[in-house]
Amino acid sequence: MDTGRRRPGRKREDDVNDPHEGHARADEATPRNTRLSICPLTDRAGVEVAGEICLPTHEAWEQALERVAQRQHGAYYFELSALTFIDMAGATALAMTAQGLHGGQRFVLECPPPALRRLLELFWPDLSVIEVAAS
Repeated sequence: MDTGRRRPGRKREDDVNDPHEGHARADEATPRNTRLSICPLTDRAGVEVAGEICLPTHEAWEQALERVAQRQHGAYYFELSALTFIDMAGATALAMTAQGLHGGQRFVLECPPPALRRLLELFWPDLSVIEVAAS
């Protein structure tokens, strides 16, 4: 149930947005029970990702990753404690984007779901540009 209350520094969770620009609504074809929120972090370069990364939300996830990959340097943080599901295609998009990063760039995954940790360990064990942090 959405009470309309917002946590400080966050936008509405039922919207998909550009991590560097204004808010964009999720595609109207997205089922109402499948939501993905991508909100910019206020204290460092990165985004908070909440909801599910699955077939109906892949396009928004991949667009966000494309924008992130265009950054020139440094760490980019993904706060994932509210990510409830990510499928293999979503994990693959993350890994493929990370493989294309240039010198000095890296992804830091904070509190990723266990399934994402396991997928990264199994399929991309040597992907050093992704750092997994517990908190």
